Amino acid sequence: MTPNSVSGNSGEDQFALWEIIRFFDVASAEPLSTLSSRVPLLFGPLCVLNYVVNIGFAKSWGSRPLLVSVIVLVVLGGVAYLIAGSFNSRIVGVPLNLWLGYFYAHLGLSFVVAALIATPGCEMRAIPELFGRLRGMPSAEHECPVTFISTIDAWERSCSSG
Repeated sequence: MTPNSVSGNSGEDQFALWEIIRFFDVASAEPLSTLSSRVPLLFGPLCVLNYVVNIGFAKSWGSRPLLVSVIVLVVLGGVAYLIAGSFNSRIVGVPLNLWLGYFYAHLGLSFVVAALIATPGCEMRAIPELFGRLRGMPSAEHECPVTFISTIDAWERSCSSG
């Protein structure tokens, strides 16, 4: 395996990267045409975005993160319709993809950091927990509000207590 290659074949790696870039381009240019294949990707943020933002940033904004996101995307849809005569344009697609990218990057990074530093409680607290540890300040512990993950938190707690 070469140092610059993930799979050992730089041609395959370049093709994979090209496909990701191409999908982002197609999904940005015509977001509604790719919507049916992205419903599962949209389902996650719609269900737990408020938890990810509120717990991840240690704020109590309630449902405002999702509400603001939806309002911004609807306004951008209106702007796209006025400018391009269609909701199916880059004016909606690029922000939608950036929003999805933020959500999954924040979620993924939080899970990786939580595993590395053994964050107690909710994984969304991993980044604030890391900053707290680096500054020598305690961080608030939260139970995960998502049912299947809260079950894992309870199991972890029982394992560590005895």
